[in-house]
Amino acid sequence: METKKNHIHLIGNAHIDVLWLWDWNEGIQEIRSTFASALDRIDEHDDFIFTSACAYYYQVVERVDPPLFRRIQKAVDDGRWHITGGWWLQPDCNAPSAESFVRQGLYGQRYYLKRFNKIATSGYNVDSFGHNGNLPQILKKMGINHYVFMRPGKSEKKLPSSVFEWVGIDGSKVRAFRIPPNYNNSSDWGELLDDKIAMMREYIKDEKLPLMAFYGVGNHGGGPTKENLKILDSYCEKDPSIFYSDVGKYFDQLKDCFELHQVKDDLQFHAIGCYSAYSRIKKLNNRAENALVCTEKILSVTNAPQSDFDMVTESWKKVLVNQFHDALGGCSIPQAYDKVINSYGSALECADELTTFSLQQLVSRIKTFDEGSTLIIFNPHPLEISQMVELNILCEKIIDLQGNSLDLEIVPSDSIGNSFTHHTRVIVTVPPLGYTCFHVINPSTRLNGESLRKAQYVRTLKNTLRSNNLTVTIDRERGVISSIKDHKTGIEYVGREGISPVMIDDDSDTWSHALHAYNGRVHQMDLRSFTMVSDGKVSTEYELVYLYNNSRVILRLILIKDLDVIDISMRVQFNEQHKILALRCAAAVDDSAVFSTEIPGGTMVREANGDEYPVQRWTHVGTSEGKGLCVINNGVYSANSRSNVMHLTCLRSPIYAHHEPAHPRSDITHKYMEFGEHDFSFRILPTVSKEDKIRFARESAVFNQRPIVQIESVHDGSLPLSHSFAAIEGGDSIMLSTIKRSEDKDGLIVRLYETCGIKTEGVFRFENKSVRQKLYFEPFEMKTFYIEDGGTVKETDLLERLNFRNEKEG
Repeated sequence: METKKNHIHLIGNAHIDVLWLWDWNEGIQEIRSTFASALDRIDEHDDFIFTSACAYYYQVVERVDPPLFRRIQKAVDDGRWHITGGWWLQPDCNAPSAESFVRQGLYGQRYYLKRFNKIATSGYNVDSFGHNGNLPQILKKMGINHYVFMRPGKSEKKLPSSVFEWVGIDGSKVRAFRIPPNYNNSSDWGELLDDKIAMMREYIKDEKLPLMAFYGVGNHGGGPTKENLKILDSYCEKDPSIFYSDVGKYFDQLKDCFELHQVKDDLQFHAIGCYSAYSRIKKLNNRAENALVCTEKILSVTNAPQSDFDMVTESWKKVLVNQFHDALGGCSIPQAYDKVINSYGSALECADELTTFSLQQLVSRIKTFDEGSTLIIFNPHPLEISQMVELNILCEKIIDLQGNSLDLEIVPSDSIGNSFTHHTRVIVTVPPLGYTCFHVINPSTRLNGESLRKAQYVRTLKNTLRSNNLTVTIDRERGVISSIKDHKTGIEYVGREGISPVMIDDDSDTWSHALHAYNGRVHQMDLRSFTMVSDGKVSTEYELVYLYNNSRVILRLILIKDLDVIDISMRVQFNEQHKILALRCAAAVDDSAVFSTEIPGGTMVREANGDEYPVQRWTHVGTSEGKGLCVINNGVYSANSRSNVMHLTCLRSPIYAHHEPAHPRSDITHKYMEFGEHDFSFRILPTVSKEDKIRFARESAVFNQRPIVQIESVHDGSLPLSHSFAAIEGGDSIMLSTIKRSEDKDGLIVRLYETCGIKTEGVFRFENKSVRQKLYFEPFEMKTFYIEDGGTVKETDLLERLNFRNEKEG
């Protein structure tokens, strides 16, 4: 095709929201009817080409209407139907984990290859609410060289042109195209399609590049109409620079023809409210992702059967569907979420059952101690961990394999009765991706009279907690953690505003349209009670109860003495409208504070100007040298920092699916989001240097995938009392993403990535296959290795292909 800068490629498409202002059942019907309509247009029109993404949609049609699916296959073979995207379903492109994005392409591209004998070469997320800065690497490593998106729009983020070279955090490049001005048209467009062509001509005049013009009824499906094609035919007949095309043809024309501007940034902002809307779904997503990855690791090291891995794959696909942008973004109607919640529950149940059964088989083969009970702790991470665990038993002693008696602490449980009313806290050290045993002396389920009296806890005037190195002070007047101080060095980590829950006024709609930041009035909650829960050799725990209007926050503050970390569990009874609940954390640094956050598979440094950003498991505010506070979370995806004061946005309470400029009715009672009880967990890490940042990803992984505790009675067995199956040696910034069975079922897949933006090297040891693989990583690089059943190791791409080109260029 001749290269012309004035070309307009007409892209017939139909954006289909599988759920949004309707439920999943209705969305499934729209997939089938839209695809049937597109095929009818193909039969009627010799030049029309239909473009469509989402492997999940094709799988649905294949299942419910096989004849229709065979027509699609023929249209693809004939070049009249262009498959694009390469992912399972168009997801939210900020909240899912890096491994979730990999699975989107792994399952989507392999489905395309199996059903259509080709993979997609263009990514396609036209309705997602922003795009994280590690996507170029993930796209490139699954055979995708181009990326089509629409949000953020022209008024939301300035870009050099509609098409540009997008550079990821690792240096990978893809050619990206921002759709001007939108991907669809409404059902009554006629003359408005004329306006769109005129608008495209103005864009081309300004940008001096060929562009794509998208048309077709969308959102609730529909696709190009007869009227659309009639109007466009008249343009094509008069002007040969306007023609029916597809996404692939457009990027083929651009190839090696134009020098494009580079953009090295994530693509934000659009709809900052979707980073925090409907926290229940977001926490379920975090739980499910972590549970499935943890299960895969355990199945891999215990040589589980292929059928177990197949069950995990089906659970992953449920999670990928739930990550659809209007579902995980929290902006759908309440009725749409029944299916989403059930699907997350199904995935979690699958992970829980497979993990439990696999570990039960493992521990049944361990030769336990000859008397008492054996405490077995399994560590799902390829690094040695030291963590506090709570046991649902009481005992006289717990002794490790070196004969040392561990410090114990008795704390109250959630039970009130005659037995199991108390837990035992203990700090354990466990080898990498393996287990170790401890000898439990005289286990019991209840306290005797004397011990019970010693365990009675009363109110206290004491407002300080002390560990090996830290002293934590609670200001009882303001109800904030006012100080975290290293009593050996004198370093103070907490700024004047302290650490506490706060309420913030928020009148925005569900999406928080047109906002970059939440600037409503901040309300300090009233501290109503302050109680010591426990104080022992392992930890000190306080309960703080706050009230605001009709809402209550019960905060448990636990200082773990030997680990020098502060854990916060926050139970919320939320009954507010148009409010934000946030955890406010102020660092003792000056106004030049640096705000850093985890993104999928890497790190981004943000502006500490109050703008709301999508985040993952950790956020850090501090100096460029590294002094400050890191906060780890278990499912909060939204945060900001204004100078040295960071807010983690936990809950927002707009009306469900409220889209401005529409106004709520004053004569009826609308349904507001987040009413009810919620639970959040945080870990506070004081930091002093850049080297501390290497800990963030590992600490976050351990916090979200906890050690697994098992109490065993006396039995014989062939396995030792301690064993490590796999480990990462050296390379402290190298993280394991997963170990899983290969999709071709003939080996294992190991995926790792570098988390801190530094060159590093290390060794991956995997005992089951007698593997010691040397690792070399560039900054933020993600690598996938295939381990044959015989033990040979080869690097693959994200689609698990061995004959791939390892390149970053666009």
